[in-house]
Amino acid sequence: MADAPTLNYLLGQMAQDKEVLNGWDAVLNVLESSINTFFQAQFKSMTSNSQQMTISQVFCGPRLTSPHGDYCVVTQFSFTLGPPSFVFTGGSNTVTVTQAIVSGSTRSGSMPVASGFQPASCGCTPNDPRVTWGPVQSIDVGAHPAVSAQVQLTSVTGLINVTTHTVVLDFANGVFTVNNVVLKGVTSQELSDQIKSWFATHGVKYQLASLDFSAGGSIPSLTPTQFRFNVIQTNSGNIIVQLLITTNGSPAAGNPIVLEPIPTASGYTCTLMISSRIVFTDILCAGFNGAGKPFKLYPQSPSLAQGYTAFISPQMHFAGSFSYGSCCDRTTVTYSLYLGGTYSGTATNGFYLYQSITPGGNVGNTITVSANNPVSLVGSGASQSIHISPQAPSINVTGGASGTINSQLQSILSNDFQGAMAGISFGDVTYFALRNILFPSNLIKMGVVQVPTDLLIVGTFQPN
Repeated sequence: MADAPTLNYLLGQMAQDKEVLNGWDAVLNVLESSINTFFQAQFKSMTSNSQQMTISQVFCGPRLTSPHGDYCVVTQFSFTLGPPSFVFTGGSNTVTVTQAIVSGSTRSGSMPVASGFQPASCGCTPNDPRVTWGPVQSIDVGAHPAVSAQVQLTSVTGLINVTTHTVVLDFANGVFTVNNVVLKGVTSQELSDQIKSWFATHGVKYQLASLDFSAGGSIPSLTPTQFRFNVIQTNSGNIIVQLLITTNGSPAAGNPIVLEPIPTASGYTCTLMISSRIVFTDILCAGFNGAGKPFKLYPQSPSLAQGYTAFISPQMHFAGSFSYGSCCDRTTVTYSLYLGGTYSGTATNGFYLYQSITPGGNVGNTITVSANNPVSLVGSGASQSIHISPQAPSINVTGGASGTINSQLQSILSNDFQGAMAGISFGDVTYFALRNILFPSNLIKMGVVQVPTDLLIVGTFQPN
């Protein structure tokens, strides 16, 4: 088994491969251990903190005939189950749930019936006085009896509110087996069916995560419209449940191509990835252009070699001339340059601005502009938020008139570019992470946010 993956490994892969979501608008990755924690907390609540669940059934067999009249065999059992274990399998949406039988008893008896008797409608109750009961038999817990179920992950609507779609393990849909328990006159299938009936009647289900389809944010690209779930086992052995989310795009055919989507070696248990199409179009460009500057930022679709970027247009034109030399031997130098710039994602420094040009004229300048615009997290709990912290651009001008050109560019870039970047809001991303995506009694605790191209939020969970 490979070593546990690090955050640097994940950021490096995403920066190298650029578009890693394979067409999905957003992907949530949750480690199996966190889901087990959610499930165990729900079991504890179901059992009023006792950590034991008692299931019991009374059921009748078919009508039998004897010289003394028609009768049926009535079986009664009561099993006390311990805490469940949940095992996810990569490549399958079915979860194996096993609960040990820590104590239990059973008894059987006979009950007179009429000729039209139907077992399903016998109406028997525990210790029914119509039944001639045999002695109570205790379950041999030394044989390690247990109840197991194969339960598929399914989606239900309205469990939290009318707009919420929740991924659940609904035991009404489970396939049950009982291990190391034999009841006289009862087949293993009959016993399994009775246990399934109990779980279905009592509405036992476990919530994994929910997506709220209501438009709580301000942009459609961060409002879920549909999703599907997927279970993978990574090369390091981690089992990860994924929610593959569609917003204003189209459902994708394949799965994301991230090898290790959660950096468990760095102590994290979940990640949220948002498509660079949304990040560059609806967050970076929309926020930048809202600053009312004389130029705008436009998204650029990915080529084969890189993911989404954004470029400045119209480019700013700088032109002028200067002279030097004696009064009788002066030289006039002209310059004409157009400066734009391209923003791209980085593994550690947010959005990176870069432009290198050689202007027209006879000045012979070379101009390079670069700037980091890191993203960071502030606040805690439901008040967590993502902020961009634009840095002053670095300008390198070589050749004639370098001081003049540098001064003009530095003023414009610092006042206009840096100011426009400062107005970019990640409020809709925060809303999506904390309000559209819901976990049982927990919030995502965001620990790291970066934009290697697709946006990455890395975190753990904290009680809500």
